Order: sequence, then structure tokens, then C-alpha cells
Amino acid sequence: MDDPKDPKVLLMQIEAELAELKNQYDLFFQGGRRGEPTRERKDLESKLLTISRRAMIKSADQNRFSNLQAKFWSNVNLWARIIRDFEEGRLRRDKRGALTRAGIGQPDEAGPAMPKPSAPSQGTAPAPAAGTGNLDQAAKALMEARKKCGIQANPSELASLRSALESRAKELSASAGGKKVEFHVTVEGGKPKVKTRLS
Repeated sequence: MDDPKDPKVLLMQIEAELAELKNQYDLFFQGGRRGEPTRERKDLESKLLTISRRAMIKSADQNRFSNLQAKFWSNVNLWARIIRDFEEGRLRRDKRGALTRAGIGQPDEAGPAMPKPSAPSQGTAPAPAAGTGNLDQAAKALMEARKKCGIQANPSELASLRSALESRAKELSASAGGKKVEFHVTVEGGKPKVKTRLS
């Protein structure tokens, strides 16, 4: 019977959990899952932190663990970029719910060219994470900011935007000891930006 404390067993478990986490994020980005798998990611991050505090005698195990850690953080950064691109209008949901590149670079080019000189100073909308109405307000403000930048804003994406904002609010609140999260949607340099404030 495998010893759960054996480094090789632990590393096999981490490898399997990372593969499953990647699968869950793929489902989320393809529209097959409603919310971001934040809890699963936090659980795996906690396990990696716990293992990193243990001494591994064999260099092969240590190297394998380092590789898994690097792969995990590389994916975390990638997922964060994809979610940010979605929030800022560079990605959008297609009819199947999957995320696709919006115009393959066109939104960035179209934004500054739009005749909206007042856009950078307009469109701020605070929305505390607590309460459905506030999250809806933030999602709507983000849709309006996209329109001001000349980025296609499909009303059918409103629910996906709200879900992404809700996932981020829960994550930020949990990491900040339960503080309230406020979202502020602004337009800067012809691009919509989502900023957060903890209170």
C-alpha cells in the first residue's frame, strides 16, 4: 500500500490535481462551467505551500516538485491574463459560451480611434461585492465602458461578466480577511479597466 507521506506519492497526487485544475479552467473558459474554479486553485496552492516546507532527501523529487510549482504558477498567471482580457473586452463569449479573441486585435486599434474625447474621465462605477445588485451594476458599467471604447458589447455576455466579477470578489475578500470588495470600472487610454478597492 502506498504511503501518503512518500514524496513520490505526494507528487503524483499534485500532478493529478494540477491536470484536473487545468481541465476545470478549460471548462470554464469554454462555457462548460459557470464559475471560475477558485476553491480548487486555492486548495492546490495550499498543498504546494505545505509540501514546500518539507525537506526532500532525493534531488530528483525536489526537481520534480520545483517543476510542478513552476507549472502551477505559470498556469495561474495565464488564467489571470485570460480573465483580465475578458473583463476588458479583448475576449468575448461566442454562441456556445466559449471565450474567443474579439476581432483579433481590432478592439485595441478601434478604441483610441473612436471620437470620444471625454471617455478617459467618464464611466466610473463603484460596486461593492456584497449584494447581487452591486455586482450587476459593475457588470453593466463594464459593458458600457466597452461600448464607449468601440468594443463589441453583446448583452448576452452580461451574466458571464458578472460571474467573473463575483469570482474575483470572493477571492479578494477571502485573501483580505473578509473585507468588502468594491469594483470601479474606468476607461483609460481607450480601454476599459476594472479596478478594485478593499474596505
